[in-house]
Amino acid sequence: MLGRLAIASCLLALGCGDGESASTSGGTGGAGGSAGAATGGSAGKAPCSEDHGPGAVCVMEVKGRTVDAQGAPLGQISTSVCGFICWYGESDATGAFSVSIGERIVPTEFSTLPHGRPTRTSFYFALPEVTSESVEVGDLPLLDLPPSGPSLVVWHEKQGAPAQTVTSGELTLEIGAGTQVKLDVEDVALGDEGKQFRALGIPAAKRPAFAGEALGLGALWALTPFEAAVIDEQSGSPALARISADNTLGLPADTAVEWLALGSYLFADWVKPAAFEVVASGKVSTDGTRIEMDAGQGVRYLTWLGVRKKP
Repeated sequence: MLGRLAIASCLLALGCGDGESASTSGGTGGAGGSAGAATGGSAGKAPCSEDHGPGAVCVMEVKGRTVDAQGAPLGQISTSVCGFICWYGESDATGAFSVSIGERIVPTEFSTLPHGRPTRTSFYFALPEVTSESVEVGDLPLLDLPPSGPSLVVWHEKQGAPAQTVTSGELTLEIGAGTQVKLDVEDVALGDEGKQFRALGIPAAKRPAFAGEALGLGALWALTPFEAAVIDEQSGSPALARISADNTLGLPADTAVEWLALGSYLFADWVKPAAFEVVASGKVSTDGTRIEMDAGQGVRYLTWLGVRKKP
């Protein structure tokens, strides 16, 4: 299995430029950050010899299991621990993984990401409270994505920036003319499969593994292309895409809602990484059939999306 850094090198050699492949430059956090030292610690330095600020503790390894929706083990799943830097590992046939760290880190600034592409979800699981140098994160579920979805016009294919409206399951994604979708390097490498819009509704029984009940989400979806950026065609600066959903919650017409998105370390200036925060306001349509985002609202990136009645 090719790692993200290897994929990025291949894409650079093919002339993809500084778009999708730029996210894999080492050391800047997110799933595309530095791979770190395979045996823990920085090269030439003793493990945990550097202090990365207040609250930093020595973490030698992060271990857990990658499992499917039924709790069965998933092997050969690339798994990273990410913050301002990333370290990588891979699960074995029993689903077990151990990512070597060997650094003093602030645990609240790091999370574990099982890389589920192309058939399963990817999600940033915040690290638990650290009580020893070996951090146990438990079973991390990867859910099966819809087998396919409508294809998007994407930045690296240089086909312009037409208006796009696509639907997957309960969700409809609207991208205005002059706005482009910029894929993560892993999705560029997947070809046609990597540019499909897919929305997986997370069953209520599975939501607590991803979003705390205190958030009050009525619905939650995993989106692909995961970590795709929405950008302005001319300036390359962040733009917005609107999303709406079938009103399966049965909310009354005109009910005010809030849309929350999962933050990524690739876009730390948007939403706190590995957390859900409000990114858009909205309401139920006047006919009661759709849950929509308000005019001028939208998402800058595709990760995970939830909706709740406005408190």
